[in-house]
Amino acid sequence: MADELTIHIYPSDCDSAGHVNHTYMLALLERGRWAALEKHMTYEEYLKRAMMAVVRHIEASYTVPARAGDDFIIRTGLLSIGSTSLTVKQTAHNQRGTLICEAEIVYVTISPDGKPVPVPGHWRTIFSSWT
Repeated sequence: MADELTIHIYPSDCDSAGHVNHTYMLALLERGRWAALEKHMTYEEYLKRAMMAVVRHIEASYTVPARAGDDFIIRTGLLSIGSTSLTVKQTAHNQRGTLICEAEIVYVTISPDGKPVPVPGHWRTIFSSWT
């Protein structure tokens, strides 16, 4: 089952058109991924690893505007794993159950010198499976 994080949207989170713009939505989705990751390791532990995961590709689709007063429920789960990459799926629904955004993020695991390395065994269970 995917991990969930609820975030309240305040007027200061909105742009001049009164809705959450795409750049802030990507930041909210990133917060959801960090929340899922922190269930398994702290940020300090992540920094001590001999490798890291970097975003290679993001595909996001938006269905309806998100507005101040909404509570976002961000679901995050592991969709697939390759030899040096993993794909995470996320959705953001409002408190009424309406889909706001759906995204897939492809990460590549790299060494400190920036070269792709195999996804470590323990990383294969860091995110809950997408169901």
